[in-house]
Amino acid sequence: MNKIKIGLLIGLAAFSLNASATSFKYGKGDNHDRDGKYSTSKDGCAVCDPDNSIFGSDFKEGKSTQTFKNFIPDTDATFTAVGGNFQKKTQDGYTGVGVSGKTSGEIDIGERIDVSFTKNILITNITLGLLFDGPEYGDVNETAKITATFLDGTQSDFFLTATGLTTATWTGPGTVSNISEASYGEGALWAIANPFGDKRVSALSFTAVTGLCGSGKCNNQSDYVLHCISAVPEPSTYAMMMAGIAAVGFSARRKAKKTQA
Repeated sequence: MNKIKIGLLIGLAAFSLNASATSFKYGKGDNHDRDGKYSTSKDGCAVCDPDNSIFGSDFKEGKSTQTFKNFIPDTDATFTAVGGNFQKKTQDGYTGVGVSGKTSGEIDIGERIDVSFTKNILITNITLGLLFDGPEYGDVNETAKITATFLDGTQSDFFLTATGLTTATWTGPGTVSNISEASYGEGALWAIANPFGDKRVSALSFTAVTGLCGSGKCNNQSDYVLHCISAVPEPSTYAMMMAGIAAVGFSARRKAKKTQA
């Protein structure tokens, strides 16, 4: 093995240790891996990666603003609750975050959770919970609204609607997978893989809208929790990583030459 390869290996090891120590520290707070569904793919739809995600269980209750430093390399995320403070709710072993307003611990109509990122990032997964299809809890076909602000400054609204125990519709380019079915006492958990395709975002806003009555009394309108968000850095971050690795490799090669001399 030549000295350049040795240098690159040293650089990779150094980066790996640094990332483990400083960047990937969220998503460890709840029992999100209890079924093993967060370590693999489900029907080809990737779910939240524990190393590159923010989970509802990571939030501090009673606050209206919270910043997660380096939730992915070199990128911070700042969340703001509108209509109350952050409040967590757990059902079927899954913890999500909502607002301490109309329906405690859930995002209700007229309430929001907003998030802004310090860099434009690619969202790989959004998982929402307690989004029921009705008639559980007297619900309608509950609908979550997500507004995305893209790299060019434009905004678009997307809607996730629960239509059955394990089926839902999503108006964006991604695909929806059911993690916990939408029946009484279950988590009604939906994972949206690549929700905005290959478009990078700078901000997101989560709220609820009036749903459609499927069956039953339907006297309870849409509300839900944010379970997790996963993302990857923008390309420039990867370029900086590779430059750092190359620099470490070059430095190691120079040291090796000096030692030989």
